[in-house]
Amino acid sequence: MGVCVAALIAALVSVGAPASASAASPVLEFAAPAAAFPIGFTADGGEVTAALAEFEGTIVRCSDSHGEGVVAGPRSAFSRYFFTECEAEGGTHDNQECKTVGADPKEIQSELIEAELVFIDQAKHEVGMLLNPQKDTYIEFECGGEAVEGFGSFLSPVGPLNQSTTSFTAELTRDEVTQVPNEYENANGEKLPAIPMGKREGHPKATTGVELNFSILTDSPLEIKAITRAEVAEAEAKKHEEEAAAKKRQEEEAAAKKRQEEQQAKEERLKRHRQLSKALTQCRRVKRKYGSAKSS
Repeated sequence: MGVCVAALIAALVSVGAPASASAASPVLEFAAPAAAFPIGFTADGGEVTAALAEFEGTIVRCSDSHGEGVVAGPRSAFSRYFFTECEAEGGTHDNQECKTVGADPKEIQSELIEAELVFIDQAKHEVGMLLNPQKDTYIEFECGGEAVEGFGSFLSPVGPLNQSTTSFTAELTRDEVTQVPNEYENANGEKLPAIPMGKREGHPKATTGVELNFSILTDSPLEIKAITRAEVAEAEAKKHEEEAAAKKRQEEEAAAKKRQEEQQAKEERLKRHRQLSKALTQCRRVKRKYGSAKSS
């Protein structure tokens, strides 16, 4: 596993980070204050079950699961998963081994799965990884010698949000042969489908559902920053209010200072006027006094 992770990291060092979201957009990203991307991680899960609509009455059950990968940038990750002690339950393949060609007995291996961090529901603060967004088939195996493949995108809710940690959880949930949730929001808040499909040899494509829970440990602390569009708008409105209030205070302080200066100038003029009047009064008195003395 260590060799695989090292190879993934080496291959993904050149992966570029997406452009920063604009001020009007929601904020959703992996933040790594103490390390640079890519950051490795391991995933430890337990039992997993999978059901395919065209696999009548059959469930694939594996007793254990684990994975490995890297967080390649602020919104992307790459990983592989391994499922052990896998058998079919029910139907025509009951109790038969399920395995990937070339893997150990009863072991199913996934392909390299690309994942993108997305909002599942901003209003509910639900965030997940959109798995396999750029590719098609992500897993192939055989049950009782019959080929099965899985393809398409699907969602795995993740957490916790808005706190720095090295421990995360990811889960896949199914309702019979349907994966839930099965839609997410794009950058504009529009709902888009994420419906995983499968194909049994000799049968048409059909929906699939997978159930498992992973505990994810990262090599360095990470934070999933998730700030919704509404929260961004509220923060911007608050900032504008604070700026307007600050501007108003400045204007009021400037106006008060101007009034004070005008009052001081007025008082200074009145003071000079009084002084001048007093001086003129004294001059007139002196003039009258000396004028009277001269006449006599």
